[in-house]
Amino acid sequence: MKKIAGLLVAVLVILSIYNDMDKGTLPAAKNTRIESNDKKVEKEILPFFEHTVKPGDTVISVLDSYSKSPFEVPVAKAVEDFKKLNDGIDPQKIKFGHTYKFPDYSKGD
Repeated sequence: MKKIAGLLVAVLVILSIYNDMDKGTLPAAKNTRIESNDKKVEKEILPFFEHTVKPGDTVISVLDSYSKSPFEVPVAKAVEDFKKLNDGIDPQKIKFGHTYKFPDYSKGD
């Protein structure tokens, strides 16, 4: 009798493990995709100007030459804003002859 009870318990455990692995016991979360519009909003809010890079230009030199007042924005913020406007392009890898979007900090004043 003990052998039959042990066998029934083992079958019950195996079936419950199989059911848990196959279908799960918790309600499945719906795989809804939530897209963040933060990048789109930041791109729209962040004013910019386009500039075709010349040999020797850097992001900071372009921003400094475009600005009418001394460049007062932290370099880290300028680099981050440049990356946002240009789909993550590294500012150190800009190529002359190409046109990029540069953040325009003069419009915020």
